[in-house]
Amino acid sequence: MRLVGILSIWKGGPMMRFFVADAFTQKPFYGNPAGVVLLNDDHAISKETMLNIAKEVRFSETAFVRQRSDNEFVLLYFTPVSEIDLCGHATIATFYVLKEESIIQENKKYIAHTRTGAIEVTVEDGKVMMEQAEPQMMETSEEMNFDETTLAELLGIEAGEIGDDKYSLKPRIVSTGLWDMIIPVRSKHTLFTISPNLDGIEDFCRINNIVSFHVFTLDEHRALANCRDFAPLYGIPEESATGTANGALIYYLYTHGVVQPDVTYEIIQGETMGRMSNIFASLKYKDGIYKAFVGGHARVIIKGDLHI
Repeated sequence: MRLVGILSIWKGGPMMRFFVADAFTQKPFYGNPAGVVLLNDDHAISKETMLNIAKEVRFSETAFVRQRSDNEFVLLYFTPVSEIDLCGHATIATFYVLKEESIIQENKKYIAHTRTGAIEVTVEDGKVMMEQAEPQMMETSEEMNFDETTLAELLGIEAGEIGDDKYSLKPRIVSTGLWDMIIPVRSKHTLFTISPNLDGIEDFCRINNIVSFHVFTLDEHRALANCRDFAPLYGIPEESATGTANGALIYYLYTHGVVQPDVTYEIIQGETMGRMSNIFASLKYKDGIYKAFVGGHARVIIKGDLHI
């Protein structure tokens, strides 16, 4: 069913379909909630209004989706403070909503047009899997002005807790769509007892033009890793699931020999927030490079209308 068709009853009117979906979970009130707004060609909505909607609903991200063709969609993403280029969990939420509304079908490929470019999205066995942008790893330089002592102070942990005991992992800035500081810590105890200096992290991210501190540990028997993500620069003190940051993480781990291509790994996030998320990630060879694919289940918990 076309998005235009399902929204035709509002033709000429201001109402828009609005959903709340918990991404990266099959349980209500777990995972990471996102707002999803379905737009048709009759909805002339400004970015200022989109930002105001995101402020009003107060989720870490709200996605606005408009159908371009049978298998192409245009997505815009807003936090309560600004527009951002891409959001993994809001993309998962959006395509799960589209599946639930019979606008898309399982086991087919779709294209999501975002400010980072076009990405491939599929629904496989109930999981929405999204392609990440071309992986990049920022070269460490003196201009970046950080060391492990600085990062440890910002996280409220000892500098010796940064790293791991097997792979000689070091903090790196990585992108599969958005630049994130990937920081390994040695134990789950350290991960769970982080006391972040959010003002300091915000300043650091602004100066170095990155989105978040994505802190992880391999000290996790239930999955590949357990992680926490702090993005105060974008109005997100901590996020319970971050698709793009975990895309960066799986690529980072691949470059260090921790994971292999064509294997799907599970990553846990959000436990300290009481919203455990189960994120699935893999690397596949495409377009001459290894790209990250990230996804998971979702659960729609609210649907209704926006009256603007």
